[in-house]
Amino acid sequence: MSAPRLYHTLRYLKLQQWFYRIWYKLKNRFYQYPSQLSIPLSQAMVFGEHQFYKFNIDSCYQPADNTFTFLNISHKFGNEIDWDLEKYGKLWAYNLNYFAWLNDENLSAESKLRSIHNYLLERHHANGSSAYPTSLRGINWIKFLVQNNIKEEAILSQLYKDYDRLSAFPEYHLLGNHLLENGFSLFFAAHYFNDKDLYEPAHHILEEELRVQILADGAHYELSPMYHCIILQRLLECIELYTFSDRFRNKELHAQMHATASKMLGWLQAFCFKDGSYAMMGDAAPGIALPTKELYAYARHLGINWVKTRLKDCGYRKMASDNYELVLDVGNIIPTYQPGHAHADALTYCLNVKGRPVIVDTGISTYDKNSRRLEERGTEAHNTISVNGQNSSDVWGGFRVGKRATVTINKEDSQQITASHNGYKNLGIIHERSFACGENSIRIADRIQGYAEQQVYSYIHFHPSCKVEQISPFSYMIDNIKINISGGTGAAVVNYLYCSGYNKTEPAPGLRIHIERNIVVSIEL
Repeated sequence: MSAPRLYHTLRYLKLQQWFYRIWYKLKNRFYQYPSQLSIPLSQAMVFGEHQFYKFNIDSCYQPADNTFTFLNISHKFGNEIDWDLEKYGKLWAYNLNYFAWLNDENLSAESKLRSIHNYLLERHHANGSSAYPTSLRGINWIKFLVQNNIKEEAILSQLYKDYDRLSAFPEYHLLGNHLLENGFSLFFAAHYFNDKDLYEPAHHILEEELRVQILADGAHYELSPMYHCIILQRLLECIELYTFSDRFRNKELHAQMHATASKMLGWLQAFCFKDGSYAMMGDAAPGIALPTKELYAYARHLGINWVKTRLKDCGYRKMASDNYELVLDVGNIIPTYQPGHAHADALTYCLNVKGRPVIVDTGISTYDKNSRRLEERGTEAHNTISVNGQNSSDVWGGFRVGKRATVTINKEDSQQITASHNGYKNLGIIHERSFACGENSIRIADRIQGYAEQQVYSYIHFHPSCKVEQISPFSYMIDNIKINISGGTGAAVVNYLYCSGYNKTEPAPGLRIHIERNIVVSIEL
């Protein structure tokens, strides 16, 4: 790793992140789980006849043979479950420790309880004790325990110990969605155990991070629609918990959560396509977050109203007619101090025509720190321009970003937008792109300022269902859609791997266009 890369990566970190990285290393040496619970187990909440809102989730656990399926990979355990199995990567191991199957209505309460007992057999859980899986597992355990009126001392003791550690080590060294998940989970635990020592950090995290992490237009600031939906679901769960809990009644926090959920729903409706799907921008994959239709139904169930907002602060824009929907990215990488889910995708776009995906983001298939992860975050995996094979922002190491592009919006109205970025400034180039939209046509014009014999390519990625037919050197038919290219010096149909889920890719067609100073791509419907 070069010194400049390290400098441009570390320079954006907050002082708070540096402090907690050092403090937690020291604190962890002396931390001990409580030898006895500070509250009586009898305080654990019972909800009576109330039931949490039910979601339709895919079955991920077959208790008959201890088989678990996460991220499109299945594994069959023996009688005992290895909760630290990392054969399929860290994220698979984390999913194993989330206990999401406790929400599966097709499984019996007995089989769910056996899986918890199996977890208790191990005294140490390397992955399970991490703050993020602890947060998700805690919520799932609490919902299961209260709805089945289970108060086993061994389970509650383990759960309380987990929360004691979580309250001691919330992820202030990372911030972002991890810290917000810690806050949501501590909120659940505080109400469940009626423990003010858990409520105080929960209240502090939620009050501060909902204000910071949700932008004025309602977007979650990591700019991944998948994580936006995950955070929104958790926020709705906390609102639901508040409605029937008689503990820690804080009207100001409840009002803040309610208003934030309304803003997030308004953003989601503005960003999504008409069918409820969304462009897989940033770190996003299908089948992970709840479908938007279920989130809307959940919000209505809770009496939350919203209006579709205008995309602005997030840097995304959507232009549409009766025949198409175009989503484009003219924003910067934010938050600057936590860009782990950002891609080198400045000025990219996605296009749906008559409800069908045509030009797509390639998505992600892995979180492992490997070449595939780098490719999926790289510029050439997006519908934009790469110069000399370089990424517009220096994505590296799985979740790191070094030097990053700065995007400037030069002109904008309802049907046209022009923006530029300086991600290739070290090569003497500024990339400017204009989008102009009509009722049945889209014009995308690129200008390469400072071109001096560099190798410049524009990439377009089509959905796997699309068929590409070349009808002239610079004209293509994609089913009933015509694409004309002017200004290019060469174009070719290429194949790429479209990510249809974690650990799941399929071949798809794309275009690789060699250009010099200027190019215009005209899409005629």
